[in-house]
Amino acid sequence: LLPPPDSVPVTGREVVSESVDDFAELSVPDRVTVSYDSGKTQALFEVNCVVCHGPSLKGDGAIVEFIDKGPLPADLTAGLTVGATDGELFGFISEGGRQGQAAFRRDRPSASPMPPFRSLLTEDDRWALVLFLRSRIGP
Repeated sequence: LLPPPDSVPVTGREVVSESVDDFAELSVPDRVTVSYDSGKTQALFEVNCVVCHGPSLKGDGAIVEFIDKGPLPADLTAGLTVGATDGELFGFISEGGRQGQAAFRRDRPSASPMPPFRSLLTEDDRWALVLFLRSRIGP
């Protein structure tokens, strides 16, 4: 369940990018790089991402056998994800993947099975996931 759309987390409201291109210019904040804990972030990935993207990040998580239509989870080891900037990865996580971003920009509901983690994880947790993915898929 997602919180109400206009709710403000106790950590404050984060800046929402006006366009997908705005994410490309973002980089991992120093506070996240300095405090990064690979074990904690691995656990965060296992709780929130493995069911869809799988432990190998290839989009072959346990949920795939139950998806009979619509988009499948992305293979995070190939394609556009590998060439994405850290900011773009952060945007995908925050807005529910590429399809979630497109729907968000058009003010429409997303058909993506990936939720917008902006409403579910803190900003620092999402940046930590970017560092985790970078350690697994490379630059």
